[in-house]
Amino acid sequence: MVRLHFVIFAFNRGQFLANCIDSIERCAPQCPVIIFDDNSDDPQTREVLKGLEQRYRILTPQSLLSANDSKHGGLYANMEASLSALDDNDFICTLQDDMQLVRPLGSDEIEAMATFIAASPDRCFLHHAFMKGAERDNTLINYDNSNSVYYAERPGSSAGQYYSDIFIASVARLRRGDWHFLPREAANEKQARNLFAPMAYLRNPFAAWLPAATAWRGKRRTWALRQGEKRHRCGFHPMEIMDASQNTQFMSRNADRLPIAEDWLSLKGESLQKPWVYHPLQNSRWLKWLNSAELKLRKC
Repeated sequence: MVRLHFVIFAFNRGQFLANCIDSIERCAPQCPVIIFDDNSDDPQTREVLKGLEQRYRILTPQSLLSANDSKHGGLYANMEASLSALDDNDFICTLQDDMQLVRPLGSDEIEAMATFIAASPDRCFLHHAFMKGAERDNTLINYDNSNSVYYAERPGSSAGQYYSDIFIASVARLRRGDWHFLPREAANEKQARNLFAPMAYLRNPFAAWLPAATAWRGKRRTWALRQGEKRHRCGFHPMEIMDASQNTQFMSRNADRLPIAEDWLSLKGESLQKPWVYHPLQNSRWLKWLNSAELKLRKC
């Protein structure tokens, strides 16, 4: 039996983390979970972690990267540490705390993922999240009917064709390739291009990012981030989990109907304008510039 481990990377978003865990318990209770907390100091998040530590492994490894030197905080150091926490016969499935499972995940599907990766020695990364509507027009999607997976071509994008921070992979294969996580998604994309075949996207993904989520940059919340959150109504917007009928309809669709989150998923509470925004700085060059400027000034 394939052992698929969910590895969740979290920092100071306790409500999001609790929702992520709840979705796993409802959709994939057969899978073990490890939480890598990047030393959260928010009281609500600490309370959530305290409640979870009775049921799950919660690790706070010493970060190999300074949070002040990376907009991702200790994410990639924690991703590197996650490999040490798993065995060669394990499969790792990464999630971030602002994600959740959105449909039941069957053991037969997990077996099929492992079989797909094992079928070719250069296969490694498999993407398991719904595509974002905002990427619909700048991504060329090709469908491999024989393997029931998609492949994405992203002209001008720094990642997403060979690597994404959200992936399923064989721990043994990563180790055989002498894989080490580098401190940027673009750097990991280049590394994966040199080591492995292009990343496949599941025909039937089972996880999704929550839209308009609050965010951090290098463990900091800048003025620009706060303004972007107001602009895009950022907050906690969890998704409904598909019932059996909806799941069957989704999985039996024609493959030319892409798994775009906005087309198949619904929010529990208030609606948001589509295509959904996934980051406070999205679609605003001047806020991105101000955010970068403030972070640089804080280092001085």
